[in-house]
Order: sequence, then structure tokens, then C-alpha cells
Amino acid sequence: MSLDAAESQDESQKSKRLRQAWGTYKWYDRIASWNDWYNWIASFFQTKAGAAVVLGSTAVITTSAVLVHNAVIDPYAEPYVQTEIAPLAEPMRQTRGTLIYAIEGHDKAGRRGTFDVVVARKQFLWVRGSADQLEKDGRVISGDELARDVLDQEVRDGLANAQEIVAVGTASQEGDPATEKARAGRRAARTADIVDTAIDAEIPISTLNLGQYREARAASASGTTDWQRPFMVIAVKELEDDAVLAEALADAMSGKEQLPSPASYSAFELSKVH
Repeated sequence: MSLDAAESQDESQKSKRLRQAWGTYKWYDRIASWNDWYNWIASFFQTKAGAAVVLGSTAVITTSAVLVHNAVIDPYAEPYVQTEIAPLAEPMRQTRGTLIYAIEGHDKAGRRGTFDVVVARKQFLWVRGSADQLEKDGRVISGDELARDVLDQEVRDGLANAQEIVAVGTASQEGDPATEKARAGRRAARTADIVDTAIDAEIPISTLNLGQYREARAASASGTTDWQRPFMVIAVKELEDDAVLAEALADAMSGKEQLPSPASYSAFELSKVH
């Protein structure tokens, strides 16, 4: 081999080694860059900005869960299993503190009665375990405050045309049946006292003790039983001659969605107050 050929081959090998070294350096540089990028990402998610990105990415899932959760939440839905679909009771009107339903029923002889059921909105409830105290959004309130917020002028005007007022008492599923039935009776009596101050003294008042809630499918989707003890008053609008009020009212209240059904409670005791 000539000297020129040997030098040419040596230069070629040097050039090849330089290209290999350069290629190795570029790969190392890429790996180092990736490592730097990874370290930046890791540190980013430990900052407030990173936390905001994470929260933003999960917001859709969280909102969906709340909507589903809320969608299944209905405190006045009929909670017992029926053999046929019950008619939906729609409020004929609403006030700031109540929903008012018009219902009708018949006694065993077929004589008709019509009623307006005044149900306080779900934020107004009997305090669990109490026959004297009511609450609004979890805060104990006085009878005067309840009368102001629930038995407002519009409700009083409706009650003023009633032939009779029925004050209803209920108890939720917790506790001893006999104790809770007695508590429901005292709640009905307390309701009668509150209503008595809001209507004409000449309008007769009765109490209706529905007793304790007793259906198997008891708690709502939120796990609470608050809706089983609403504040409720019934105005007797019309009653045919000789109609038995208790029978016509029980028939009117039976099998209605969004209203307490006598079949769901342990008693149906109607008593005259005055």
C-alpha cells in the first residue's frame, strides 16, 4: 500500500470515529433534555399553578358526580313500592315557604271531599326527637318565625276559606314505634297551636296523627329521613253532606306521589281540637 493510500484510509477512520462520537453526544444531550423536562413537570405539579391544572382536569368528573347525586335527591317522593304507578301530585300553587296541593277523595259510601294540602318546603322540618322545635336549614326557629315564613298572607287567605283545618303530625323511622307515634301526636297538637293564631277563631281545627314512618325503603338517596317529618296543614275545602271526613281524607291522601301516604305511616288518628 502506498503512503498516500494509507493516509487516506487513516483520515477516513478518524472521520468515522468523529461522526460516532457526535452521534453519541446528541443522544446523550436528548436524554439529558428529557430528564430536565421530566424534572420540570414533576416540580410544576407541586406548585399552585400545577395544582390548578390538576383540579381543572378533574372538575368535569366532580361536577358530574354532584349532578348525579343531586339528580337522585327527592325528599317528597313516595318511598314505598307500589303495584301500579301512582298519580303525580302537582302543586296547584307555591308560596315562598310552601307547596300547596289540591286533592280529593271519597268516604266508603262514595261521598266526596276536596282538600288543599299545605306542605312546608323541605328546609322547614321538625327537629329530630322534638315535638316542640322546628328548624329551617338546620337552625332551630320559633313558632312565630315559622308562622311568618310558612303561614304567610297568601297561605292564610287560603286557609280562611276552609270548612275545617287539619294539623298533621308525623315521625320519622328512627326510635321506638310507640314513642314515635306519641311524638307525632304532640307535633300535630303543636301544629294546631301555631295554625290557630293564623286563622279565624271560628274555623274548626282537628289534629291528624299519622304516627311513625314504617316503609322498608326508608332513607332518601342522601341517607337522611328528614322528609318523613314535614310540617303540614290540610284545609278541608268541601265535604258532601254526611261524608265521613277521616275516610274521605285517607282516600284522598292515598297513593299520591310527593305527599305522605297513610299506608307509609303507622297510624291515622283524627281528633277534634275545637
